[in-house]
Amino acid sequence: MATGLYRGYSSFEYQRKKTFSLDDIELVNMDLLNHIFTRRGERVMMPTFGTRIPDMVFEPLDQVTLNIVREDLQSVFKFDPRVQLLDLTITPNFDVGAIVASAKLRYIELNMVDILTLNITFEGQQQ
Repeated sequence: MATGLYRGYSSFEYQRKKTFSLDDIELVNMDLLNHIFTRRGERVMMPTFGTRIPDMVFEPLDQVTLNIVREDLQSVFKFDPRVQLLDLTITPNFDVGAIVASAKLRYIELNMVDILTLNITFEGQQQ
């Protein structure tokens, strides 16, 4: 249910939605994804913004990698004042070289709880 509290624009998925407008949870989630998939140091004047996750896709899928993904996701959710992280589950799938991260978030001003799910595939993993 869109309340219009948060409003923004994105060309992401324009072909499917036929609109540039984003509202509320959709906009917050897009901002979170942009933060997660921005390489640390890539943003001008904000050297600590972003995560190591885009660079991790070529690393081995091991406990060190899982810990880095968990740390970086927690820092992204802590950075955004619109959300509160309630629970974070990181599930590796070693057979296909992927991680499914599921974050239960409370959208503070919207007074809603929702799950943001990320699928991260690692290149060059044995199948």
